Parts: sequence; structure tokens; C-alpha cells
Amino acid sequence: MLPLVIMAIEDEDDKAFMTWLYLQYRRLIYSEVRKIIGNTDEVEDLLQSVVEKLIEKLSLLRGMEQNKLVNYIISTAKNTAYNSLRGKDRGILWEEQEALADPAPTPEDQIIAQEDLYRLAHVWGNLDERTQYLLSAKYILKKSGKEIAGNLNMPSDNVRTALVRAKRTAREAMGQRVSFP
Repeated sequence: MLPLVIMAIEDEDDKAFMTWLYLQYRRLIYSEVRKIIGNTDEVEDLLQSVVEKLIEKLSLLRGMEQNKLVNYIISTAKNTAYNSLRGKDRGILWEEQEALADPAPTPEDQIIAQEDLYRLAHVWGNLDERTQYLLSAKYILKKSGKEIAGNLNMPSDNVRTALVRAKRTAREAMGQRVSFP
């Protein structure tokens, strides 16, 4: 059965071309989308979306050679499927996001973090004032990037880079890789 979007095409030549294209490549489109999506019901819906996208490029498709046409159809099918997956990711509810949040740290993680804090406290006096300020403002005082930038008279876009450098300096002073929150 032909999709309704093909039946709605007014120009008979365009309708005939899209009918031929659909009948010729339906299985290819279906298999490419199914590889990515997996759910048969969703594949049928996306098959319709792929056909709609191909109709939008009808004039381009008419002039293509066979191998380029096949590659274009495959690319359109894959991109439509991937875009569908991305759209679902954006639709996650707030409650689901909270459920997906990292679980509470394990006792081992807490011990490692405590040891890292002791090492940092040991080298804190060796760090320059700017590094101390950046780390304490961000991780202890929980200041925003704009507040930190205002206090240091720097553009707020540069705060992230400054924090990365401050963390690197602290890690080097501590003699090993330490994770900061």
C-alpha cells in the first residue's frame, strides 16, 4: 500500500516517479531504519517521514544516477532514524532525569574524595592566590561563573578555562590525577 503523502501529490509525473521510487526502495528504507530503531511500529511511522523528506527533494532525485540515488535514499533513511532517536532523548521527563542521576557515592568513593581533600589541603599554601580563589569560589563558595569573572575582572567566557588551569595546577602540585566535582 502506498503512503498517503504519495497519493496526495498533484503532478501525475511526480506521483508516478515517487510511486516507482517507493515500490523499488521500500525494503531498503525499511531495513535501514529498522537497524537503527528496532521497534516495528516506529519503523513504519519513520518510513512515512522518509518518504516525505524524499518528496521534498523530488527534483534532485529525478536527475541522480542509480548509485547516487540509492546512497541518497540510505542517507535520508538513516538520518531520519537518528533524528527520531535524538528527539526522544530530548523528551525525557524531569522525573526520569532525576532517576537517571548518579547514585550516592559509594563508601570507597567517599574515602578517595576525603584523601584527595587531605592532599589538597597539604599543598594549598603552595598554590598561587588566583588558583586558590578560583577553586574555593567555584567548589566551596559555589559562586557562578559571572560572579567569579566580576571578582577577577575577566570576561565570563574565560572562567571555565581559568578553572581548568587551576585544577590542573592543583593536580600537579598534588603529584597525581585527582577528580574535582
